[in-house]
Amino acid sequence: MIIIDALLSEHGVFHLFLQHIERNLPTLKSLTALQDRIAAFAFALEAHASLEDELLFSALEPHLGTNSGPLAVMRMEHDQITDLFGKINSTAELEAAGLFVRQLLNVTRSHFQKEEQALFRMARQFLSAEQLTDLGAQWMQRRAPLIGLDIP
Repeated sequence: MIIIDALLSEHGVFHLFLQHIERNLPTLKSLTALQDRIAAFAFALEAHASLEDELLFSALEPHLGTNSGPLAVMRMEHDQITDLFGKINSTAELEAAGLFVRQLLNVTRSHFQKEEQALFRMARQFLSAEQLTDLGAQWMQRRAPLIGLDIP
């Protein structure tokens, strides 16, 4: 498996999370209920972003640079998403938290679209099939323990 397919499969799950959060947001009547609904999504998405950065973004740095361009934008958006999770957890008002969640939904969807339509294509352009496969194997090594697989 190549890293792009692995990350896209995770994106598919995250798109379902986003739909679920969006559908249920109007029914959440307490700040605690909203924060609890977001917690698992935050944990999973931040782990995903960390793997993207460590594996794919690092491999693309020699081709795309680090201080400007697509990787800088991707990392900035990862930080923005993390910041929004923090705001959702630290606010004391349900209405404010709901506004932060709506921002989170928009930023996350936009971010995924950029990765899916541009960055992953760049990865195919600049990285060899062998590199993409090796990164996919590294992704599997990191994910396998979560599902009880013993990958040599």
